[in-house]
Amino acid sequence: MDEYTKQLIEDARSIYKDVVAGDDSRIQRGKVLWDQFEAAADACRTGGKESERQLGERINELAVAKVLADDKHLCGPITYEPDLLPSKRKIDFVADRLRDNLYVEVKTVHPETADTEEAWNNYLKLRVHHPENVNFIVQKDWMGGKLYGNTFASRSKFLDYTRAFEERLAEAKKVRFGPGILVFCGNGVRWHRSNLEDFSDFYHAGKHREDDPFALMEKHEMERNEIKLLGNIDHFACLRRPMEQAGMHDIYYPVRGPSFGGVIPAATGGAPCEG
Repeated sequence: MDEYTKQLIEDARSIYKDVVAGDDSRIQRGKVLWDQFEAAADACRTGGKESERQLGERINELAVAKVLADDKHLCGPITYEPDLLPSKRKIDFVADRLRDNLYVEVKTVHPETADTEEAWNNYLKLRVHHPENVNFIVQKDWMGGKLYGNTFASRSKFLDYTRAFEERLAEAKKVRFGPGILVFCGNGVRWHRSNLEDFSDFYHAGKHREDDPFALMEKHEMERNEIKLLGNIDHFACLRRPMEQAGMHDIYYPVRGPSFGGVIPAATGGAPCEG
């Protein structure tokens, strides 16, 4: 394990252990989350990229746990992965708000597109499917293929994780009604909040923004695969945490785009939005 990872783990222990596993923790079953973090930390001694990815995902869950625990407006218990759903599937955090439940799912989106000739050629191929009024400008010599590839892959993950959470949230709301929040976590480099704003506006309006570069491709992909969204997620949140820091930089909620920018007309084709 390198010194960077060792320090990251120690910082996470300092920031989060008492929050989720201390005697006065507000997080019920927080010990389960903490044990998962320690298992991920231990795996970094012998593992590679995958173990580091799992460690990052656990730290992001710890960060969201701290946000919830610090929220004085949540006066009821907050439980990590409770046994709530008849299907036995899990939702990361369920907060009892006395009158209803708050359902919070945490997903890390951290694509790693290599800066290769293939990545640049993929950008050249896909940019023709952007709306005519939208320019996604990157430079080949300034990691253009990598930057575009990461943004493109992130958008695909937004859709995948949204669909998965919708199913569990629908089941949860039948057990007890309450809002659902999907928190997307990133480092602020692989993708930006504005990318999530485009997706969030599409999700809530049912139509894409005029200034959304991936509108036509996403629409084409959803039509081709007959994807229908349930529309039951109430809000999206964006948590930013640099990879080298255990503490989050900020969390933005609810994520919505700027007021300007209408919806585009129906797409006539385009490449599927894959990632």
